[in-house]
Order: sequence, then structure tokens, then C-alpha cells
Amino acid sequence: MRTRKVSLIIFYDENKRILMQNRKNMIKWGEDWGFFGGEIEKGETPEQAVLRETKEELDFNLKKYKYIGKTEGKIKDLLYVIAHIYVSPIENKIKEFNQMEGKGMEFFSVGEAMQLKLAGEIDINILKKIGDYFENEN
Repeated sequence: MRTRKVSLIIFYDENKRILMQNRKNMIKWGEDWGFFGGEIEKGETPEQAVLRETKEELDFNLKKYKYIGKTEGKIKDLLYVIAHIYVSPIENKIKEFNQMEGKGMEFFSVGEAMQLKLAGEIDINILKKIGDYFENEN
């Protein structure tokens, strides 16, 4: 099984709802929804990757963000993913986003996101990590 390292940015609002990417026009693993971010390229750090991916996918220069750790898991039995997760409060940033990939974006609570059609075990593990962060944030 192939391994892929990725960096993701999770934007969240004041109600701890997370911004998800509608991937229905770019499905890779059977998912309808996913996270913003992508593969860490050779020679990149996870932080460099999340900054690049945010610029590529949202045409946005990410400045205020926090690393909350990593999690691992499979996408079906095809790919093993190591995901580095960053979070950022949305504030008024969404007005500055110019989505370059995906069909749209929408806010969901972590519980609602768990019910979406996702890529697999890795996405559930990412959501659990975000839920843990929200619970222990204060």
C-alpha cells in the first residue's frame, strides 16, 4: 500500500463549524466532501505545504494558523495517509477566498461532517482530531 503525506488547513467559525470543500466535480476516492490542502511535495515541510496548498486552492495567503498535530489512516485499502493538520479561525477571511478547486464550500459541525460522504478512515480520524482540539482548546 502506498503512503502519502499531506498538510491540511481547517478553517472554523465562532460556532466551531468547519469549512469543507465540495469535491463532487473532482472526486478522487468516492468522496463528496473533503478538506483544503494536499500532498507535501519533496523538500517541503508540512508548514510550507499548507501555505502553498491554501494559495493554490483558495488563492489566499494564510497568515494566522496553528498546528494541532497529525493523524494517520487509510483510504479504502488503496492508500495510507499521514495528515498534518492546521487550524485557522475564519473571521472575515472567507470574503477573500477565490476557490480554485472544488464545486463550492460549506460549514459543518464536526458531527455533521462525520455523516458526509468522505474518503474513508483518514477523514474520520482527521475529524476526531479536530473535535479533540475544539474540546481541549480552552
